[in-house]
Amino acid sequence: MKIAVAADTHGRIEALKKQLIKDKPEHLFFAGDFLSDSRRLAHHLGIKSDAVLGNCDGRTTGDGEKVIELAGKRFYIVHGHQFGVKGSLNPLFYRGQELGVDAVIFGHTHVACCEQVAGMWMLNPGSASRPRRGKMASYIMLHIEGPDMEPSLQYFIP
Repeated sequence: MKIAVAADTHGRIEALKKQLIKDKPEHLFFAGDFLSDSRRLAHHLGIKSDAVLGNCDGRTTGDGEKVIELAGKRFYIVHGHQFGVKGSLNPLFYRGQELGVDAVIFGHTHVACCEQVAGMWMLNPGSASRPRRGKMASYIMLHIEGPDMEPSLQYFIP
């Protein structure tokens, strides 16, 4: 299964949409800012999505966090501002351990992170529209085949 992971689009999805049309994901995980973008992307791609609210989602209604089981794996999706991810990933890591997930998916920093720690993936797709620290726009393609899960960061020019 191919899962696209995105976050922090802030209303600008056209460049990401073009990339995802080429990649042909079967599902979308979206870690907030703007929740409506996940709905639009999923609609254009003809796939389902699981998304959470970010700190810039204002009065939009939706979940602040989700635990999803898909393709035999367990995922925790959260924007990350609730855990202070700009300062440390430790609280978020411990929450993932507490939930017994295979991967924690988060955003908020606009900086990509794709790292396995103690058998659990910490995945931040960065920002598909407003990257920070001189990086290019990014998202993650997550490939799951049987027991194997392999995330890959994808960079592009928005």
